[in-house]
Amino acid sequence: MKISILGSGSFAIAISKILTDNAHDVLMWTPDTLQVEEINKDRTSKFYHPNYKLSRKVSATSNLTELLNYSDIIIIALPSKFIKGVLRKIKTRLKNNLNKYTFINMSKGIDNKNLTTTSELVEEIIDDKNIKSVSTIVGASFASQILDRNITKFMLGSKYDDRKKIKKIFENDYIIIEETDDIIGIEVLSSIKNIIALASGVVAGLGYLDNTHAIVVTLGISEMYKIKEIFNFNDDTILSIAGIGDLVLTTSSKNSRNYITGYNVGNGMNIDEAIRSAKTVVEGVEAIKSVKRIARKYKIKLPVTNAMYNIFYGYKNVKDEIYKLLNNS
Repeated sequence: MKISILGSGSFAIAISKILTDNAHDVLMWTPDTLQVEEINKDRTSKFYHPNYKLSRKVSATSNLTELLNYSDIIIIALPSKFIKGVLRKIKTRLKNNLNKYTFINMSKGIDNKNLTTTSELVEEIIDDKNIKSVSTIVGASFASQILDRNITKFMLGSKYDDRKKIKKIFENDYIIIEETDDIIGIEVLSSIKNIIALASGVVAGLGYLDNTHAIVVTLGISEMYKIKEIFNFNDDTILSIAGIGDLVLTTSSKNSRNYITGYNVGNGMNIDEAIRSAKTVVEGVEAIKSVKRIARKYKIKLPVTNAMYNIFYGYKNVKDEIYKLLNNS
């Protein structure tokens, strides 16, 4: 089977590993023509994974039309802030195209302007005549460990009836897929946990240890339940690998870009420098704006999100904000 991937970053490469291990052919899209050349010529992407060699079943393009013609299965693995713009470009290229596409979102984020999830953006921007189905796959996973074939579990969320077909594309001896119809729940939680991971990193950077970390994680779970009441998703989703599972992973590991970015800020690094040092998009920093807007709109208190907003966008004193957060929890 041929499968198209929108994106060529660290996680997109890990996705290509899963797919080629399952005997699929993959075409990745990126506007970075130098990376396209590197992938096609050298089978490498050294910026993201210096020691990894891509399968010969993977190729790359910077041409969106080529990607659309390659397959009717499109995986979205882009930083969230770029997704809306790329979907609009796809829409213009599909103007006279009657093909129906299966869109599989594997990105994590909420659109800051309309407070919509990626699956909702796809349904909103792409014409119905070009949509076969829309689903989201998220879970507790680091790209580097997928490349090493560590056993990893994802949640596949969709309202469409092709979940089992999509599941079959990904599952193998190291990838486990659990199905749910709570697609909004898993998408929202995948954004929330990145904010909590930032906070956990900030606390560690300030020198606090496990006792304090436990406070932050507990507050994070509380914020998940408060958000649940707004979006009306299931308690079981919070308790899943896409909820607390992903929260535990990203708030506890130096493999998490969000955790490390927070750590650097807590340790005294300038915020802009800390974000740049991550080298790729830190989704938690983007998510702060969206979740803060949700809190304002629905008049709910999200103390961790508020503290991170004050630090990353209000440039307030880091130690003071964390002290207030921990003592008013």
